[in-house]
Amino acid sequence: MEQACPRCRTTNFQNPQLKLMVNACGHRLCTTCIETVFQHPTANCPECSRVVRRSEFRAQQFEDASVEREVDIRKRILRDFNKLEKEFATLRDYNDYLEQIEETIFNLANGVDVEQTQAKVEKYRAANQMQIMKSRAQQIRQLHTLEQQLQLDAEVDEMEQQRKQAEETRIAELKKKARQDVIDLLATSSRPGDAVRQHLQTMEELSRPTEVSAPPPPPKTLGTGHETFNPVMPMDEGQPYVYVPESFSMEGPSMPQLSDIAKLGYSQHWRQLTATEIGGGFTMDHACSRALLDAFSGLFGT
Repeated sequence: MEQACPRCRTTNFQNPQLKLMVNACGHRLCTTCIETVFQHPTANCPECSRVVRRSEFRAQQFEDASVEREVDIRKRILRDFNKLEKEFATLRDYNDYLEQIEETIFNLANGVDVEQTQAKVEKYRAANQMQIMKSRAQQIRQLHTLEQQLQLDAEVDEMEQQRKQAEETRIAELKKKARQDVIDLLATSSRPGDAVRQHLQTMEELSRPTEVSAPPPPPKTLGTGHETFNPVMPMDEGQPYVYVPESFSMEGPSMPQLSDIAKLGYSQHWRQLTATEIGGGFTMDHACSRALLDAFSGLFGT
C-alpha cells in the first residue's frame, strides 16, 4: 500500500526508506518534516494546527491513520475509564458504562461533538480522581505480579530443558561405553555368545532414562507479598464424565463367548492361517465372532 507524507508528499515508492511518525492528534509526518517543523520542543500540527510536542511522535503501527488515531484515543480513554464489573451493582449498569466508553471513543475518533465529549471526559476525571488512581495502582501491581509469574515459569522450563539435556548426554555416554565393552569382550573373552548378549542387555537397562521427579511448582506467593495473579478466569467444569456401556437388542440368539467359539465347533470351518497373519497378531476368534453377530442379528425380527 502506498504511503505518503501529507506535508512534503514524498511516497514510499520515491523513498523506500520513508518512515512515517504519528503525533498525539493522529496525523502523520515523515521524519524529515519533523526535523524541519519541530526545531523547537513544540509546534503546530500541519494538519489540524493543534499544538503538539515533538516527544509525542511515535512510529506508525497501522497503515490506516484512522485506525492509528482510534487506538491512541482508546488507550488514553481507558486509562481513566478503568472501572471493573465488580464495582457496579448490576450487569446492566456495567454494560451502560462500557457503552459510554465506546461512544466517547467514537466521538473523539470521528470528530463528533469533540468539545462536549472532551468536557465530559474532564468532568469524569475530576469526579473519579481517587478511583482512577486506585485502579491504575492495582493494574500496575497485577502487571508486575504477572511478569514475575512469567519469569518463574521461564526459569522452571529452563531447568527442565537442562535436565533433559543432561539425561540425553548420560544415556549417549552409557550406550557408547556399552558398545565398546561388547567389542572388547568379543575380542578378548572366551565366554559364549549368550553371556555377551546378557552383558549387552544389562548395559542397555542401565542406559535407560531414570525416573526424575518433576521440579517443584512455583510458590503461590511472590516477593511482593501479593497473591499470584491468575489471568485465566475460573471455569465450572461440571460433573465428571461417567461411561455407560451401550446396550442393544440383537433380535436373535445370544452370542457365544470368545472362549467357547472353538468348543462349539465353529473352528472346524476355519481356513488355515498363514505365517504372516499369525505374526501380525491376527486371530480367528474375533473374525468368527463378527461373522456370528452378523448371522444372529435380526433372526427373531418380524
